[in-house]
Amino acid sequence: MEQESASVPALGPDAVRSLVGVVDRALPFTTLTCEESPATVWWSDVLAHVRAGADPLEPWRSGLGGQMGRRHGVSVPTHVPAAFVLQWACEVAATPIAYAACLGPWLLVPSGAGLGFELAPGLNPARIVLEPESASLEVDEDPGRRLERGHAAYLDLVSEVVTAYAPDVRMGSRQRWGVVEDMWTTALRLARGAAGESVGPEPTRVSCCFIYALPGMRECAACPRGGR
Repeated sequence: MEQESASVPALGPDAVRSLVGVVDRALPFTTLTCEESPATVWWSDVLAHVRAGADPLEPWRSGLGGQMGRRHGVSVPTHVPAAFVLQWACEVAATPIAYAACLGPWLLVPSGAGLGFELAPGLNPARIVLEPESASLEVDEDPGRRLERGHAAYLDLVSEVVTAYAPDVRMGSRQRWGVVEDMWTTALRLARGAAGESVGPEPTRVSCCFIYALPGMRECAACPRGGR
């Protein structure tokens, strides 16, 4: 009996730290870490500003729009940085949950107080920060149930921010909630590929990033406008 107990993983903060290392090694574009820095933006702070009636993602959109404009030598349409920032914000929440669910039998649920991100010079999220003491971790051996629960946890994290998102340009529900589902689908696809599964062609997205509005750019292969 003692031997059986010793083989059961302790799903506390140490187990979360260990899983963060596993996920980080599998990530192609970003870093997942438990180490915060002065640059870390916590999801709970974003939510607090939203609940106070503020627009906490406006500086991010404004900075990205300015950077894009300098790079391309044009005035960038507002809907381009608006789409990118919403995508990236959702990606922060989707990535650790989706990778944990695909790389092993883990249901990882960060809390808003324990999920943070830091931006690269290009203003995309370069580091996702997870506070082990503020995350729950379970083993769920049923893959379908695990993904369903992970998806629900993801929606719980992002829905309030997405609902309140006010990017100074009309964003219909199809685009807004399409971003939410597209980012979950993308995170799952990347995670399954990292786990060695065959993922096939990238599916057509529901939402659009509008990258084609910039000089010299064209629709991506998964564009709902028919980029293929």
